[in-house]
Amino acid sequence: MTTVFLALLPVFIVILIGFALKRFEVIGEQQWHGLDQICYFVLFPAIIFKEIASADFAGVPVLEMAAAMMLAVLVMIGLLVLFHRPVMAALRIDGPQFTSLVQGAARWHTFIAFAIIPLQFGPKALSLGAVSAAAMTPLLNILCVIVMSRFARETRLDAGKLALSILRNPFVFSSLGGVAWQVAGLELPPMALQVLDMIGRGALGLALLTVGAGLRVGSAISSFAPVAAATVLKLLAMPLLMAGCLVLMGVEGQAFAVALLCGAVPTGSGAYVLARQMGGDATMVANILTLQVIAAALTIPLVLYLAGVAS
Repeated sequence: MTTVFLALLPVFIVILIGFALKRFEVIGEQQWHGLDQICYFVLFPAIIFKEIASADFAGVPVLEMAAAMMLAVLVMIGLLVLFHRPVMAALRIDGPQFTSLVQGAARWHTFIAFAIIPLQFGPKALSLGAVSAAAMTPLLNILCVIVMSRFARETRLDAGKLALSILRNPFVFSSLGGVAWQVAGLELPPMALQVLDMIGRGALGLALLTVGAGLRVGSAISSFAPVAAATVLKLLAMPLLMAGCLVLMGVEGQAFAVALLCGAVPTGSGAYVLARQMGGDATMVANILTLQVIAAALTIPLVLYLAGVAS
């Protein structure tokens, strides 16, 4: 486990550098927002499209892997919604705070996952991460919007707006575009591959810096019970649930380990945006993400160590 921790230590060092740059105002708030937008709308969609479109999925259990990950997400959110009354009573939270708990327990941070995958499994394993993005991103956006519409204040489910928000998600259309390219049997031209590679080289480090800049360490202990609950659910319960679903679907080897990693990373920063747009508790989401990133420095190496043993 120590070896895995040391291998992943650069990821968390870069996150800390981002936190320090923001803390000492080396880069202004507007500039950080711009960097985050570039990562979200340009850099990572380019990586996802390229990895899916150019990957060789021969011998990879794509359908089984995708089905297992989607099942894990459905079970986690389904159980929280089913038992929302006792959960809300036990944690003393209201509807908007419950939506933050759900997002904190189920969403995944694509930036962190895509930074760790090549370090731990090699660059070619990014195609497996792209499978994860194609499987989980659309489903999570649909389910989280539905949960927000049901439990957040003064919101209502609008099927048209739901469909539009999903289609506008850059991870969704880049994933679906890559899948369509694969199904059509097309090959990416060498120049296109070179351009996408150049874009991707700067994406991982820049994205980790923006993760660090978004941390709110001073306020992470507020509403500690639901924040801690979301952290335990996401970093410990979700990997266990994911592992069970992967075993159920017969997924093994590197596909098992990559899918497990994607289930073990902190919640996604998109949860904060959705909470602000639909009446959730955005402050709690920020606190959940902060605590999860800190705790993940220990839990992700543990999960990867156990994944190495299991696979």
